[in-house]
Amino acid sequence: MPKVLVVDDSTSVRKVLERLLSARGLQVVTAQDAEEGLKMATDESPDLVIADVVMPGMSGFELCQLLRLNQRFRDVPVILISGIMDDKTLAQAQSVGANGVISKPFTPDTLYPKIEQALSKAPAVAVAAPAPMPAPTPTPEPTPTPPVAAAPSVPTLEPVLKPGLEPLLSPFLDKPEVESAMIIGPGGAMLGQVGQMPPDPEVFTVYCRTLFSIAGVLGDRSGYSTLDGLTLEYRGHQLVFSRINTDHSLVLVVRGSGQLGVLRYLVQRQLPQIVKHLA
Repeated sequence: MPKVLVVDDSTSVRKVLERLLSARGLQVVTAQDAEEGLKMATDESPDLVIADVVMPGMSGFELCQLLRLNQRFRDVPVILISGIMDDKTLAQAQSVGANGVISKPFTPDTLYPKIEQALSKAPAVAVAAPAPMPAPTPTPEPTPTPPVAAAPSVPTLEPVLKPGLEPLLSPFLDKPEVESAMIIGPGGAMLGQVGQMPPDPEVFTVYCRTLFSIAGVLGDRSGYSTLDGLTLEYRGHQLVFSRINTDHSLVLVVRGSGQLGVLRYLVQRQLPQIVKHLA
């Protein structure tokens, strides 16, 4: 029995999908946000993931992106649900490797074909069955066959460096304990970087973006104010996050576990120039 993971922050949507999918003989597990969805994917090994695009914290796009970057889930079909169905939504869904997008509100007639298609790993656009061979007649008209849609590509997050950011980040390297300074944009794209490039930068930046989003949601749900920064301490290293604006964050990779007061002062000094450059 195929297993479907449904990820949606709406309880009613989860219940509706669970009822509809169970009626088709599918096993259904659910998660209320993308962060929980990642854990459920690891624990449950679903055959298909259905995720809402707009959720608190990590979006459905980001969830799909993380699944595609994980070798274990690279080939697991992902269907996104969106209340806005326009060219931008479809293009973004394709860029993160989604297998399809369902418009919300949905009906069984729009839902079931997409699910059957995804579970069978069929192309996004079906090929019409060939017409029967016509009897010999003068100049018969051939039956056109719709093109087969390309399979969703696995996203690549090559750094998309924004000119002019490197001089604004270079002052951080004047501090010998700073190994790397980078600016991460929407979707985890690296927009600027100086110093040592982190291993697997496309995975590193997506997880940084996701982690900062999760920390922001935790603050919102706890009644705290907007998240301004985050520090992670590892043995021998620290990651220092600073909020630039809604879509961008600054990340410093710091050697050792010393005091961060000087670095925080430097961040506050550089942030206005960075904000102005990204505007």
